[in-house]
Amino acid sequence: MNMNTHLYNFKHPQTGAALIVSLLILLVMTLIGVTAMSSSNLEEKMAGNGRDSMLAFEAAEAALRDGENTVNDLVTLAPFTGCSGSYLYALGCNPDVTADGTWATAQTYAGTLDKIKTTPKYIIEYTGDAGGVQSLNIDNYGDSSTEVVSTFRVTAKGTGGTDNAAVILQSYNGKIF
Repeated sequence: MNMNTHLYNFKHPQTGAALIVSLLILLVMTLIGVTAMSSSNLEEKMAGNGRDSMLAFEAAEAALRDGENTVNDLVTLAPFTGCSGSYLYALGCNPDVTADGTWATAQTYAGTLDKIKTTPKYIIEYTGDAGGVQSLNIDNYGDSSTEVVSTFRVTAKGTGGTDNAAVILQSYNGKIF
C-alpha cells in the first residue's frame, strides 16, 4: 500500500484560488505603495516651495528695511528731480513694479543673504508733502505737528532660492527736512 494516496484527495483538484487571491492582494498593496510615494513627492515639492517663498519674503523684507534706512539718511529732496534714476523717482512718476525692466536700475540691497539666487532690490518714490496747515494726526495716532512732512513709498522685491518665487513689499515713510 502506498502511503501517499491518503495525503491527496484526487477527487477535488485545486483550482488556483489562493494564487488569484494572492495576486489581487499584491496588486492592492502595489497601488497603495505607488499612491503613498506620489503623495510623498507632492508634499516634498510643497515644502520646498514654502521654503522658497519664505526666503523671498525675508529677502524683500531686508531690502525694504534698507530702503527705509536710505529715506532716513536723506538730507534733501534733490535726488528726486525726474522719473529716471537707479532708485529715486519724483512726484508723478509711477514705476510699474511688476515689470522686470523697472527693477533693472533699482537700488541693490547692501547686505548679504544666504541661499538667495538674486540680490533683492528696492525703489524709493517721493509721493509728496503732507502737513503744514493740515494735521497729521490720523485716528489719534502721531503728533498734530504743523511741520511739512515729505512722504516716500519704498517698494522692495526679493526672490528665494529660485527666481520663480518673488515677493514685492511696500511701506510708506515720512521725513521732516
